[in-house]
Amino acid sequence: MVVVDPGRLAVGIVDVATGTVLVRDRIGAPTREVWRALEQLVLRVLAAGPADAPGPSAVAIACAGPIDETAGSVSPELVPAWSAFPLQARLAELTGLPTHLGTIAGALAAGEHRYGDVPGTSTHFTLILDQSIESACLIDGVRLRGAHGNAGSLAHTVVDPGGPTCVCGAAGCLASLASASALEAEMNRPLRRATPSIVERTGIMVGRAIASAAAVFDVSTFLLSGSVVDTFGDAMMATVRREVGDRSRLGHLDGLRIIEPSGFLRPLQAAAALVPDGGPG
Repeated sequence: MVVVDPGRLAVGIVDVATGTVLVRDRIGAPTREVWRALEQLVLRVLAAGPADAPGPSAVAIACAGPIDETAGSVSPELVPAWSAFPLQARLAELTGLPTHLGTIAGALAAGEHRYGDVPGTSTHFTLILDQSIESACLIDGVRLRGAHGNAGSLAHTVVDPGGPTCVCGAAGCLASLASASALEAEMNRPLRRATPSIVERTGIMVGRAIASAAAVFDVSTFLLSGSVVDTFGDAMMATVRREVGDRSRLGHLDGLRIIEPSGFLRPLQAAAALVPDGGPG
């Protein structure tokens, strides 16, 4: 299993059937020579595989979006060294194994359904507020993919038309108002030093995005996680729920749940859910 996010590269060998991580290693994501660093990490983990277990049968790649599943390429917004980088083909060539590509949120959505402990997650929306904003939707146990594998992405949903310019060039995207990277750039200080007004504004923007997603996807369970949620805590969550209550009035969405999963699903374990049930991957 391979996880690529703006802050780190992680590789592991995971039993797909149980989600048990057998071997793992990770490094900070370099700003240059990203593929070379990942290649060395993959080879190191493969060499460390347990001698008494079957060898890996597949590779799953969970990468920060956007991705292009059809082309097998990735263009993580906060990994500037990669633009339409053919990651799936490179890993297939390196390992000689079948590869499966998905977004970090897509992997987590599938992983919560397969390995998680939250009841009723066969249909739910996963929203991760971290350095970047990642999200995905699962309907009746099936992960929505879209034309390129990015279905359910809320990062560039406009939540404030008068808001700041986003990295995509539009104004007021959720990514520009609720991602850790954007918030820290705006404040010029760490998340933990955010003012109450920033925390409240973030909750309002996230609440707007959730209310819109609930109406569009007809989903009433949202799993919300990430460093922004962990740092801003109950104050932000109270604002999120209040904003959703104000903006989501559809009768069939009564009882909409916003849950912070108590059981932390590790990224490598989540990535394993991108592979059909089987042995180690």
